[in-house]
Amino acid sequence: MNAVAGLAAATVFCVLQAIYWFVASKRSARQAFLAERLGTDDSLARSNALLRRDEEDGALARRLAGLIEEAGLDLTIGGFFSRVVLWTGFVFLVLLIVLGSLQGALFLSLLITPVLQLRALSVRKRKRGRRIQEQLPEALEVMIISLRAGQSLEQTVRLTATQLDDPIGEEFRRVAEETELGRPLEQALLNMGERLASVRSLRTLVTSVLVLRQTGGNLIEVLESIIDTMRQQTQYERKLQAMTAEGRSSSRMLGGLPIVFVSLAYLADPTYVGRLFTDPLGNVLLGVAGSLYLIGMVWIRKLVNPES
Repeated sequence: MNAVAGLAAATVFCVLQAIYWFVASKRSARQAFLAERLGTDDSLARSNALLRRDEEDGALARRLAGLIEEAGLDLTIGGFFSRVVLWTGFVFLVLLIVLGSLQGALFLSLLITPVLQLRALSVRKRKRGRRIQEQLPEALEVMIISLRAGQSLEQTVRLTATQLDDPIGEEFRRVAEETELGRPLEQALLNMGERLASVRSLRTLVTSVLVLRQTGGNLIEVLESIIDTMRQQTQYERKLQAMTAEGRSSSRMLGGLPIVFVSLAYLADPTYVGRLFTDPLGNVLLGVAGSLYLIGMVWIRKLVNPES
C-alpha cells in the first residue's frame, strides 16, 4: 500500500512538472513564431526545402515538428512530450483505480497513451490538410479575380486572407503579415509550403508562383490549370475512397474486436483477465500480444490506405 501511495505521489509530481513545461513550451513556441515572422531565425537557409521535400525524409525530431505545425498546434516538441507525459499520468491513475494492478496500469499507460497522442496528432493534421485542400480552389478563384482586376500579387494575398475562412485564411494571413514585416513574398510563400508540405496542390501553387516570379509568365493561366488538375485529383480520390470502403470497414472491425473482447471478459470475470497483469507470464503474453496487435494494425492500414 505504501508503494502504491508513493508511486501515485510520484505520478502527481510528474504530471505537475508536465503542466509547467507544457505552458513554458507554448510561450517558447510563440517566441519562435515571432522570430520566424521577423526573419531572425535560420529559415532562409531552408529556402529550397519545399522543392526537395519528397526526396528527404528528415530526422525524427524534424518530422515530429512538421507534424505539429501541420496540425495547427501552438506547441514545440518539448510541449508535445509534456502533453504526452500529462496524459500518461492521468491514464495511469485511472487504470490503477480500475485494474488495481500496479504493473498492468503502468504497462498499459506507457503503451497506449503515446500511441493515442500520435494518432490524434496525425488525425488532426490530416483533417486540417483535407480542409485546406477543399478550400484551395476557392482561394485560387479569388486570386484569379484579384489578378484580373489589376492588383499585385501581394495585394492578392491580402485579399485572399480576408475573404476565406480558417485554416487556409489563417495561412494566407500569416503570409500577408510576414510580407508586411519586411520578409520577401517568395520567402513567405516558401514557409507556407513547408508548413503544409502534405498538401500537394498548395506546394504546386507555391512552386508555380515562385517560378513565374523569376521567369515571367501568365499567372492567371497557371492558376486556372491548377484548378482543373485539382478537380481531376478530387474525382480520383473519391473513386479511391469508394473502392477501399469495404477494406477500411473490415480493418475497423478487426481492430476493435480484441479491445471489445478483453473489455467484456474483464466485466464477466475480472480474475480471468487480471492474470495478464499480475502473473509474470501474463505480462510477457500481454506485451507480445500488444506488439503483434500494433504491427497488425499498421500492416492493415498500409493495405487499405495506399496513400499512407
